[in-house]
Amino acid sequence: MQNKITSPAYLKKILKENNLAPHRSMGQNFLVDENILGKIVDAARLDENDLVMDIGAGPGALSLNLASKVDGVIAVEWDAGLAGLLVKQAGEMELHNLHVIEGDVRRLDLEKICAEHWGDRIYNGKGAGKRIKVVANLPYYLTTPLLFKLLQGELEIELLVLMVQLEAAGRIMAAPGNKIYGTLSVLCQYYTKPNLLFKVKPNAFYPAPEVDSAVVLLEVLPEHSFNVTDEDIFWQIVRASFQKRRKTILNALEGVGQLEKGDWKKLLTETGIAPVRRGETLSLKEFANLSNLFYNKYGFLRLMSPNGGN
Repeated sequence: MQNKITSPAYLKKILKENNLAPHRSMGQNFLVDENILGKIVDAARLDENDLVMDIGAGPGALSLNLASKVDGVIAVEWDAGLAGLLVKQAGEMELHNLHVIEGDVRRLDLEKICAEHWGDRIYNGKGAGKRIKVVANLPYYLTTPLLFKLLQGELEIELLVLMVQLEAAGRIMAAPGNKIYGTLSVLCQYYTKPNLLFKVKPNAFYPAPEVDSAVVLLEVLPEHSFNVTDEDIFWQIVRASFQKRRKTILNALEGVGQLEKGDWKKLLTETGIAPVRRGETLSLKEFANLSNLFYNKYGFLRLMSPNGGN
């Protein structure tokens, strides 16, 4: 038996020995394909000086491999049993540069955690240092909130190589006018240069998920795609536009920013956006132009936060 986490037989054995079992409802589908693992690691363009974060580390197929190649790895895992198993595996392999953090990533202060473990090796806004790479098989139900947390947080990230549900990869890459183009598309294309690298079949996991997956590379841009004067205004307009995606952009924005329909009609017309269009047809540049015009004319108003949007 091959004593690797990517060996299905070995994985099942150590899970059983530790009284553990995957929870499908929490997206626990563990990678057991050595070839796919190698392609993910290669895509991150790693060297021995890199600092890497793995989110949803599970029993550690990615984390253990990464730690053998780079300066440091922080592995985040919410399941206490799996986190303990990963600590045990790292100890047996003498991977002392692998730090396992148990907790819900949505509630963790990732900047503080990285600073505690990596100190002044990382860029903290005050001087030169290393930027972090995120390499992870994300829990699929957390893809959108985690990407907002990572891309809009204070952590200095160089790139992200992520296993996501194939449908989410499509939304990340979608262009304006596509029915799956939405907030996730705008988020990833505003902060990064996204690339869909390859698809992954369910049999690459244990247990096998019911959907296909894909690995995407998100290279964080040194400057955002378009100049936006106030990002809070920009994102509230984006969310409102997709929250009511079946409505015209004029009707979707009515009431946002304390403006009535007539005011929004003037802004849209001045920006060169036909009020009868739908939000899903607007490009990043058009969203940026609209938010900048709003700021110039009504920046003194506080936008009312719309709920949701995708």
